[in-house]
Amino acid sequence: MEYFESLNQFQIAGLVLQLGLLPFLFLALRRWWWAKQSLQWPKVNGVVTKGLDFPLSKIIDFLYTYELNGATYSGKEPFFANSFKKFSQKKASGLIAKYTLGKQVTVFYNPSNPRISTLEPGRKDGVMGALLLLFLLFLLGAVSFYNPSILIEIIDYFSNR
Repeated sequence: MEYFESLNQFQIAGLVLQLGLLPFLFLALRRWWWAKQSLQWPKVNGVVTKGLDFPLSKIIDFLYTYELNGATYSGKEPFFANSFKKFSQKKASGLIAKYTLGKQVTVFYNPSNPRISTLEPGRKDGVMGALLLLFLLFLLGAVSFYNPSILIEIIDYFSNR
C-alpha cells in the first residue's frame, strides 16, 4: 500500500492508461494475427444466411454458415476489421451487393479453431491504424509511469511558449 501512495499523478495516470488499453491492444493484435494467418487457412463452401445490412446505426448485421466435419459454424463479419462504422455508403453498398442472402461463398477457417473464419483472407480494414494508436497510447502510459519527468518537461516547455 505504501508503494501506491508514493506514486505521483502522472505515474497513476500512466498505470491506469496501460491497464485500460491492454485488453484493446490484445484484441487488435489478435485480429491482425488472424487476418495475416487467414491467407494460409483451408477453405470450405458456405452460404450467406443473413444478407449484409448497414442500418442507420451502422452496426453490421450479417451471418454466414459453413459445415465442417459434421458440425455447423457461423460467422458474423465478412473480414477482420477494426470497425464497420467508418464505411462510406459506396463501400457499404459494394459489400451489400457482394454478400446477398443465399449466396454461396468460400469460407476460410482457422484449422485449430474452426469457429474463427473469414470470407476475405488477409483483409484487415482499420486494424493497423488501431494497433498503431493503441501502441502509441500504451507507450505514453509507460513513459508516464516509468519516467514522468519527461512529460513534466514537455508540458512545461509548451506551457511557457
